Amino acid sequence: MAKRLVISASPRAMGKCARAAKDLAKIIEKVYPHDFVEILRLSELDIHYCTGCNTCEADHECFMEDGMQTVLASLETTDVLYIVSPIYFAGPPANYKAMLDRFQPFFWTWEAGKPRRPAVLIALGDGGDPYGYDPLIACTSSALSVAGFELIQSYAYIDASSADIAAELADIILPDEV
Repeated sequence: MAKRLVISASPRAMGKCARAAKDLAKIIEKVYPHDFVEILRLSELDIHYCTGCNTCEADHECFMEDGMQTVLASLETTDVLYIVSPIYFAGPPANYKAMLDRFQPFFWTWEAGKPRRPAVLIALGDGGDPYGYDPLIACTSSALSVAGFELIQSYAYIDASSADIAAELADIILPDEV
């Protein structure tokens, strides 16, 4: 039995990403009925931004006590990670970027070439940014790498309705190599 974590990275509790994350979790539960599926909503967690103090270099922990402890505890036991994120000016929203930046303690201990757990990014946007969403992929991939995950696939749904996104989610590659 694997643990599959879905993170809704939107600052909006009832927005398109929250609905897509809920729909994705239902699909995962159908495809992998014996696996444990958890949803984390960043909109419900108070995660402070990284101050860049590098205190974490010595003890590999951040001194701040906030919603990040919930994220870290969940990630520790996650076999497959799914992130549903809005696209804000080609990149991540502030709350999601704060979470990624708080992976800094992992930076001091990560090992290049070490096996990584699979991660999938689902990016949702309205209007289509002229610069795409490559910065969102880069931020996500880099931070997840030091945290022990490999971004194996990313999907973008631009100007899609919630119904269209729900229909498309069934076609997403659901990694089963766990």
